[in-house]
Amino acid sequence: MIRILLALSVALAFAGPAHAIDIQDVTSPGGIKAWLVEERSIPFTALEIRFKGGASVDREGKRGAIHLMTGLIEEGAGDMDATAFAAAREALAASYDFDVYDDAFSISARFLTENRAEAVALLKSAINEPRFDEAAIERVRAQIVSIIKSEEQEPNDIASK
Repeated sequence: MIRILLALSVALAFAGPAHAIDIQDVTSPGGIKAWLVEERSIPFTALEIRFKGGASVDREGKRGAIHLMTGLIEEGAGDMDATAFAAAREALAASYDFDVYDDAFSISARFLTENRAEAVALLKSAINEPRFDEAAIERVRAQIVSIIKSEEQEPNDIASK
């Protein structure tokens, strides 16, 4: 008990003054509304983008199409195949995560602020110019099938169904 109180006292003694986070409502020239939180002392940028839709917009008989698309977005864009895209992303110290939910599609991006223009251009290319190469489709499809088969053996997944 004394150790816990001592640790708490030390933590409070070294804790700096708290400051409020300034959240700004911004609107793009195209009318997209967003929240902007800036902390200029941190040298990276983080974006979280969500689109309405998600898996619920899969066409009848095509359940899983949005999940497949999500898995393929980073598998090449424009004139870059999957390997070239991954190399470009790594060179920029960028990370992109694409997720699909029942009612939304989300993109999380993190990159060094000094690489912002190039990292956003690469992300834009992934979104606007995905390649959907046949080899990438088959590789991602095999990964998804493997996940499904694994979930069929997982007690928690079986119970949740």
